[in-house]
Parts: sequence; structure tokens; C-alpha cells
Amino acid sequence: MKKKMSMMGIGMKLILYTASYAGFATALTFFFPQIFILRSAREFGLPLLGYILLAFGFPLLALSARQVTTKFEEGKLMTEGIFRYSRNPIYAVWLFFLLPAFSLLSSSWIFFGVPIAFYLVFDHFICEEEDYLTEQFGQEYLDYRARAGRLLPRIKK
Repeated sequence: MKKKMSMMGIGMKLILYTASYAGFATALTFFFPQIFILRSAREFGLPLLGYILLAFGFPLLALSARQVTTKFEEGKLMTEGIFRYSRNPIYAVWLFFLLPAFSLLSSSWIFFGVPIAFYLVFDHFICEEEDYLTEQFGQEYLDYRARAGRLLPRIKK
């Protein structure tokens, strides 16, 4: 009998662990702003860079979510659109766009660890999703896995 996994995959684990770190960072910044707040963040344009990352990140997130939802409901493996290049574009958008954007907007240097925490949790748990997809789709997933990068597109030689 095949296992069942929600459309969220390992998303809830990512949220739980990453939010725990973010909560800790929030508390430290609140109680010790003199240590954690970057006073010159605006001078270096960090908030502006954060807004630029959000401007790219949210549309990519919406696109990825829309594409995978359709195939998930049909019980099919998504290998088209943005998924042609990345097996995990939703996680990639969070890692490379949204979490760094929120970190930049916070103006607290400890928040720069949030994307790192996210990646470490992702790297630890992603095998659960990959094992599930291998069990569900067999060779189709293995072929897809060979041509699409885990987070970033594979560089063709």
C-alpha cells in the first residue's frame, strides 16, 4: 500500500522549525535592539532590496502553487512550467526571495539566519518527499529528478 502525503509535503516541518528560529530572533531583537538592529540598514538600501525580492518572490510563489495544485489534484507528477527547472520551486522561492526579503526588512542582523535555518531543515527533511514521490511515480520521478535540480536549475554541460 502506498503512503499518503499532503500537498504541503514537508512544508509544515519547514514552517515549524523556521518559525521557531524567527520567534527566537524576534525576542532577541525586541529585548536587545542595541545589539541586533542594524542602524545603517536604510543607508545601505537593505529595505529597498527587501521590497525588490518580495516583488519577484510573491508572483513566483503564486505561479508555483497554482501549477502544482492542478497536478496534485489529478494525482499526477508536475514536471512542466517552473517545475521543469526545479523540483521544489515553492521552497526555492521562500529560500531565495521571501525569507531574505523579510530578513532585510527587519533590519536585524540575526534574521539573516532565518534562510539558513530554513535550508538546514529543508536539507534534513526533503528526502521524505523524494522517497514518497519515488514510491508514487517510480521511474517517471527518477527521470525527472535526474534532469531537474532540487532547488536551482541544473547547469547543462
